[in-house]
Amino acid sequence: MRSFSDNSAFFISVAAVITVTVAVILCTVCLGGNSIEFEAAFYFVCYAARDNAISAGAISGAVFNYGGAGYVLEYGGEYYVTVACYYEQNDAERIRQSLLRRGLNCNVLAIETGEYRVTAAADGQLYVGNLNTLFALSKVCYQCANGLDTGEYGQSEAKSVIEDVKSGLNGLKYANADNLFSGEIRRLIAECDAASENFIYSKDLRKLQIAIADTIINIRLV
Repeated sequence: MRSFSDNSAFFISVAAVITVTVAVILCTVCLGGNSIEFEAAFYFVCYAARDNAISAGAISGAVFNYGGAGYVLEYGGEYYVTVACYYEQNDAERIRQSLLRRGLNCNVLAIETGEYRVTAAADGQLYVGNLNTLFALSKVCYQCANGLDTGEYGQSEAKSVIEDVKSGLNGLKYANADNLFSGEIRRLIAECDAASENFIYSKDLRKLQIAIADTIINIRLV
């Protein structure tokens, strides 16, 4: 698959994004009681939905080799082999139609986040900060993938972006030494290492982007 770019220039500074989202809580409110709220929308272009992890995993490698992310996302008791992820439904639908014309049967899975249940002792402000920072990092990966697709960015820029994303995750790791985010953050750091092992393609950044989105969507805080 040649490109999933939306032709956006990669103008986002990773350091600036992380700094802003740490300083300002965006699109998020703390609720009373044992819950927090974080509202975000993701539109996943998926090869197919499968009813178990084995069948989805069997085709994830083929999707990745074809040029898609190939990340297996579990949601609502089903498994989806993702090709790409967008933040606007129109973008996802446009790519889906393009892939259909090229013979790849895809659909769009729309997921919106909202209220998260937390324990009474949880640091709600820390958790909403984590979610905001993860969301910003997912967008950085998305923009870098687009830059690779359009040729505006090469290997040095991609490696730098992954290192900056990893640095942001390490900052979260130190702030979440022993809570329900810590395991997920370590997993995402490992995803960064895997993405930068060899020559970096846009699909590697898209896989990392979707791995971060997976944490935002599926994190359990109780």
